[in-house]
Amino acid sequence: MDEEPIKKTLHRYYDLIAGGVCLIRQTAEEQILFVNEEMLRIYQCATENEFFQLTKGRFAGLMEAEDYIPLEARTNSRHGDLDEGYSFLTFRCYTKTGNYRHIEGTFHKVNSPTFGKIWMLNLVNKERSMADSDLDPVTGLLNMHAFYQRVQKKTNALRKTAEPDALEMRYCPVYLNLTNFKVYNELHGIYEGDRMLRKIGQLLKSAFPASYITRLSGDNFALFVPRDGLEVKLKEVCQAVNNEVRMPNITMKAGIGIIEAAASAHRRPITTYFDQAKLACDSIKKDATRSVAFYNESMRQSITDRIFILDNLDRAIRKGHIQVYYQPVVRAMTGKFCGCEALARWIDPAKGLLPPDSFIPVLEESRLISRLDCHVIEEVAKLLRYQMDNHFPMVPVSVNLSRYDFLLMDPLAFVERIVEQYHIPRYYLRIEVTESALVKNRHLLIEKLHQFHQSGYQVWLDDFGSAYSSLNVLQNYEFDELKIDQGLLRYFNEDSRKIIRSIVLMAKEMGIHVLAEGAETREHIDFLRAIGCEKIQGYYYSRPMPYELLREQFQEAGWQVETLPEEQALDAAAKLSDA
Repeated sequence: MDEEPIKKTLHRYYDLIAGGVCLIRQTAEEQILFVNEEMLRIYQCATENEFFQLTKGRFAGLMEAEDYIPLEARTNSRHGDLDEGYSFLTFRCYTKTGNYRHIEGTFHKVNSPTFGKIWMLNLVNKERSMADSDLDPVTGLLNMHAFYQRVQKKTNALRKTAEPDALEMRYCPVYLNLTNFKVYNELHGIYEGDRMLRKIGQLLKSAFPASYITRLSGDNFALFVPRDGLEVKLKEVCQAVNNEVRMPNITMKAGIGIIEAAASAHRRPITTYFDQAKLACDSIKKDATRSVAFYNESMRQSITDRIFILDNLDRAIRKGHIQVYYQPVVRAMTGKFCGCEALARWIDPAKGLLPPDSFIPVLEESRLISRLDCHVIEEVAKLLRYQMDNHFPMVPVSVNLSRYDFLLMDPLAFVERIVEQYHIPRYYLRIEVTESALVKNRHLLIEKLHQFHQSGYQVWLDDFGSAYSSLNVLQNYEFDELKIDQGLLRYFNEDSRKIIRSIVLMAKEMGIHVLAEGAETREHIDFLRAIGCEKIQGYYYSRPMPYELLREQFQEAGWQVETLPEEQALDAAAKLSDA
């Protein structure tokens, strides 16, 4: 179908309508099909190509990541429906030229003779006058584009001074991040969150009155400030922000970079030095004892590693460098092999084994994790099909879903397609979701996980007892099994024993099965059995390994595999004993 005449017809009509018009396909990908001229103006794009490059041609690309909720989920969310099928929509975004904007409007379903089932969005820019200036409309600080322009001009001037080291010695790029600020917005709402961002902007201006300051995006700020006394000032500012927020899991962190004074350094984009400051900031995000960090050359390797991961993910999947390993789960009462967890392992021919904590966070931050998770799920389905075809003993396999899977795709639709393709029973595929996903995306996941249950899948809660733990998740969600975080066994003392025992008792009261991760010693095993923990996973029994190696190990050790009737009987008995 020739789209050009169709687009011309659409432009003749929609370019006359007040506000930005955007047509989006009603699929999990939410592909943008058409935008009118006003949409290009809102996003300050000169051409449609610029607009599609900016947004990646997806609805999610219209806004900041923390504001994204699929359109279908928005129709059933607290955003509220208007009459005649219209729903209200509000989000924040950055334009092509770096201006920050609040966008609002309505959307509704349309059955188009040209495109089929689509969403039609009608949007406006709330802060047109301010957004087109050099100021960020939320905080009143410089916007990102104006900030980088002025910093570049300042560094150019300093490089021309009589003292070649003046720039390196006197000024520093600084990157600040308010960790876990999404939780603040979840609890208090976006507009209260914006009020807090304005307060932070005021604190920064008060501490650095003659410096360049911007809000880069969301809860990220940048400064170009004098070096003298900088570390002390930043610690004071971070503490002042923490005092304002008054939530212990939301803290301000700062990273300090260095702009090189060498003659060749002027060829580097000014943003490079703020990227380095961001690396320093990211290095202490999980360190509760530090609020400020300096960039050092060892951090440069993390940039290289990140680029490698992003550039090579698809190739690694295609060539089999990313493999699925399996770690067994053992029934505490019988000692039988009753299941396993599927885990991704990246083994590069040149670099060797890449630790999961080196590539999984990168893929999550880059919104590419669904490619990995889909690969793991399909490999598990192939294994289950292989076991069935060869009449091998079958055990359930659990697979992990990231919160981004629910934001960027329809995981249930994918799993259902794979189950149908390989003709495997749903019973043998278990879905694991971490607590962090539930805390940050509660409104979306309640419905999605309920759909998994309705379709015949068990849903497990992973990492219970981690830093995100909240008893509300057990009240608001329906789980078949709870996995106790391995950190509670890693630091095994009287306090951790009490916590684990309490979790097991609570789960039994609620009729939820319990599995403990991270068991490495006989002491762990004996304790877990004594308190009634049903299943155990950990290095005591086996490290994760390829399926064939795991099968050989169990055959050599003479381990028995739990049958389906045994599992059903033991699960039922556990619930009866809890009653």
